[in-house]
Amino acid sequence: MLLQARLGEEWPAINRARTRAGQTGKKLEETVKGLSSSDASIVVFGSLARAEWTSKSDVDWTMLIDGQADPQHLEMAQNVAARLKKAKFAEPGTTGIFGNMTFSHDLVQKIGGREDTNENTTRRVLLLQESAAFGKPDAHERVLRLILSRYLNDDWGFKYGRLPMKVPRFLLNDIVRYWRTLTVDFVEKQRGQAGHGWGLRNAKLRMSRKLIFSSGMLSCFSCEMLSTSKARRELVDKHSTVPMEEHLRNFIRNTPLEILATFVLELKIRPKTTMKLFSSYNSFLALLNNEGKRNHLKKLRPEDIRSDKVFNEVRKFGRDFQDGLTALFFQDNEQLRRLTIFYGMF
Repeated sequence: MLLQARLGEEWPAINRARTRAGQTGKKLEETVKGLSSSDASIVVFGSLARAEWTSKSDVDWTMLIDGQADPQHLEMAQNVAARLKKAKFAEPGTTGIFGNMTFSHDLVQKIGGREDTNENTTRRVLLLQESAAFGKPDAHERVLRLILSRYLNDDWGFKYGRLPMKVPRFLLNDIVRYWRTLTVDFVEKQRGQAGHGWGLRNAKLRMSRKLIFSSGMLSCFSCEMLSTSKARRELVDKHSTVPMEEHLRNFIRNTPLEILATFVLELKIRPKTTMKLFSSYNSFLALLNNEGKRNHLKKLRPEDIRSDKVFNEVRKFGRDFQDGLTALFFQDNEQLRRLTIFYGMF
C-alpha cells in the first residue's frame, strides 16, 4: 500500500487479509465458472469483496438477475450454492439476504417508500459499497449504473440546485439510513438471539460496519472534493449527471479501506490520525483471524464484558478507530469538516 510506504509503517493483518482475499477470489472464480450469464451475475459481498478475508470468513453471495424472467435462473443459483458447498466455502448467514436470487427491478425502482424493505436497502447499499462480480459481470455493471443514475437524477437539489457544494444528498441519506438500520437491528438481534454472538457482532459494528458507513459518506463527498472539473462543469452548466455517475462508478470500485486511504493521502491527513485509523483496523482483522478470540466473543455474555480481556481489546481498538474518524471528519481538514456538518448532520 502507498500509505504504508508513505508512513514507513506495516499493517500485517490488513496485508494478509488482502492477499488471502485475492487467493480466495481466484478459487471462487474457478468454482463458479460457467454459471453466470449476460443477465445474471454472481455477486459477492462482505469480507471477500472488501479484501478483508480471515480464517473464518464466509461467502455472502447472490445471483443478481437483470433481464427477462427465466426458469433456469433458479437452477443456476442452486448450482452456485452446491458448488460453493462442495468447495468447502462457509455458507452465508441465515438472514435470507444472501445465498439466493436478487432482482434488479426492486433495487432500482424501490428506493424509499413502504416497499423498500430492510433486505432491499441492504442489498442495494452493499452493492454500491462492497460488492464484486465473479464470472460474467454484465448484470452487475448495468445495475450499478442504473442505481447511481436514479440516485443522482432524482436528486433535483444536486442536479439543478445553486449550492456551491455538490454532494448527492439522496444517495447520502440512504447510506445514513442503512447505517442507522444496522444499529437498530443490532439490538433486535441481541434480543431475538438471546445474546448469542453478541460480542462478535459488537466488534463488527464498531469496526467493519462503521467503516462501510464512513467510506459511503466519503464516496458522496468525493463528488465535491475529488471529481474532475469536467464532471462538475457538466453538472453545473448542462445539468448532466453522466460524468459524475462515471466518477462514482470508478470511485466505488475501490474497497472501503482503499477509499479511506485515498482521502487520507489526498487531503494530507495527519499521521497521528492515519495511524489510529489503520492500526486499529489492523488489530480488528488480527482478532477476527484468531479462532480462539473469535469463538470467545461469540460465546461472551453481556454481563461479563466489564472484566473480559478480549472484549477490552475490542473496546481499545474500537475507541481508537472512532477517535481517528472523528479527527478525519471534524478536525484535520476544514473542507471535509464543513461537508460533514452541512450534509451529515441535518
